[in-house]
Amino acid sequence: MGAVAGLLAVVTGSLGGLLHAANAAAERVHAPSFWFLGLVTAVAYGTVAVLLRRSPAVWVRRLSAVIGTAAGIALLAREWAWLGEVPLAGLALWLGSWLWVVSYVAILAVLPHLLPDGQLASPRWRPAVWLSVATVLVAAVLWATTPYDQQDFPQQLRDLANPIGHPLATHPLTVVTVGALLSASTSLAAASLVVRWRRSTGLARQQLKWLLLGMAATVLLAVLARALPTAPVELAGLAMLPIPAALALAVLRFSLWEVDVVISRSITYVALSVAAAVVYLSIVWLLGSVLGVWTGAPVVATVAAALVALPLHARLQRWANLRVHGDAEEPHASLARLGERLAAASDPRSLWAEVLPGVARQLATALRAASAELTLVDGTTVRHGAPIHAGARAGVVRVPLSYGGVRSGELAVRRLGGFDDADILALDRLAAQAGVAAHTVLLAHEVQRAREATIVAREEERRQLRRDLHDDIGPALAAIALHAETALRPSAGDGQAEALLARLVPRLNAAVADLRALVHDLRPPDLDEFGLTASLRELAARLSTDEVSVQVDVVAIPPLSAALDVAAYRIVAEAVTNAVRHARASEVVVHVSTQDGDLLIAVADDGVGMAPEREAGLGLSSMRLRAEELGGALVITTGTEGTRVLARIPLGPTRLVGDAESRHAEHRS
Repeated sequence: MGAVAGLLAVVTGSLGGLLHAANAAAERVHAPSFWFLGLVTAVAYGTVAVLLRRSPAVWVRRLSAVIGTAAGIALLAREWAWLGEVPLAGLALWLGSWLWVVSYVAILAVLPHLLPDGQLASPRWRPAVWLSVATVLVAAVLWATTPYDQQDFPQQLRDLANPIGHPLATHPLTVVTVGALLSASTSLAAASLVVRWRRSTGLARQQLKWLLLGMAATVLLAVLARALPTAPVELAGLAMLPIPAALALAVLRFSLWEVDVVISRSITYVALSVAAAVVYLSIVWLLGSVLGVWTGAPVVATVAAALVALPLHARLQRWANLRVHGDAEEPHASLARLGERLAAASDPRSLWAEVLPGVARQLATALRAASAELTLVDGTTVRHGAPIHAGARAGVVRVPLSYGGVRSGELAVRRLGGFDDADILALDRLAAQAGVAAHTVLLAHEVQRAREATIVAREEERRQLRRDLHDDIGPALAAIALHAETALRPSAGDGQAEALLARLVPRLNAAVADLRALVHDLRPPDLDEFGLTASLRELAARLSTDEVSVQVDVVAIPPLSAALDVAAYRIVAEAVTNAVRHARASEVVVHVSTQDGDLLIAVADDGVGMAPEREAGLGLSSMRLRAEELGGALVITTGTEGTRVLARIPLGPTRLVGDAESRHAEHRS
């Protein structure tokens, strides 16, 4: 509704200006005339109300609309009354005699309470606001009842009578009382603005600083226009510009109310409308004598304006965006483009080559900076503009980048003119966006390194397997084959063949044992034959002695992936082996269960515990590494009452086929 009223203010003020031009052309100009004051007030504050149509500062929008509409109707009514013999001339003259008071008193006494965001400084200022509203009403009533000959009416119109005029309105006591009320409310309004400015910091302080300057300039120009006898009437009109200008500066420079997009589009459509009108009128004027002013020329002009409007709109929108946002595209379009780049990048190289340079370029453009440089924690550096030296301080701001509480790098921006509080706040907001992109690139790099490490580990395992087969089992099998061939020769007697076969059997058994050991290192065969539960119980039985009892308690667990059951088996085997060999314990308890989507593995003994100064050996490091490889964690607590190893590993996806225990049961059936 405020936007509609703001548009009404602009329309009424413009119509009032046109009527003044008509009166001036007909030499019906009356002195003094404050037409410029009314026109500037209506257009300026009406425009503010239109620009804030999507702003959360509702009360600022509504009050700006009231101020502009009151000034516009007052100007239109006065100029209409001065046309002469026109309908409702008397009513129009009376409205024009007092309605302007509403706008000007509201500017000084009410509006400062609501700037910059439409909220009061605190509830304690509410009585001052009601006093200001009462001042507006009292001042309006005073001027509405003041006889015309006691007002700043033109000399030619002072013989007219105010239909509700009363001598009490001009009584000295009334004038002094209303003047004191106006001074008090205006002073309180200015004080509330000053108090908020002194208590504010950062961006809000910058906004309020310009609004205070606008308020002071408005008061100064209004006083000069009233006090100086030779002051031109235009000076009073200029007094209405500082506050709207301060609002516009706060919007454009300090992102007040976040209406940059509204402003850029408004500038675009105003410029486009003017251009289309110029094209239309020019063609009508040029072709009017040939095609006819009211026939063919308007048709041609309409077609030409339509053809010009579409390409011109794109150019004007880019120009307005550059002036308002610092970029040819609107902020949401830039963010959408950055998101599309991030989604389209499928590998670390494209992320590094496309996403980070785009982020650096967008940061430099948005902040109008000479250089922007992103440095990630892994050493990756991307810049836009000239390099920024590590020790540079003049005009350089460095902001840490993080995501989810984890530091991902640093952003350095250099601008020749330096940075103020508003720039720093904008930089912090942009750094939050850049932190997401930096974190994504780091994750991509980490995934690539993990892939490379997996390939290296796989090739190392293959090489070790090849070495074991080639150096150990291969020669043993070759020797066995050679002895078997010798025993089969016809020249070998029965005694010699028997001796060769006797030596062949132990070597064959040794080769089989080596092969079994090699296979066992790859994956315990018991897991595939009997499943995790039975394998752990068999392990406990094998490691139990007369001095140490190993007990296994496995609560019903779901089918596990191949990697997870191997990790569980190896962790239990290492923990139980350490307890049996080193803890001097009498009992070791193994407990395996699930909780909240995790596999819990607990191995506890009642031994002497581990020495605090003891460094983690290969076995402890191996257990921790196996848990962390699958996204889990391992914690070891030790003391005089024993040692407890607790591993928590996410279950992850279960196997599509049943586990080894179910397969073994099916095989037995």
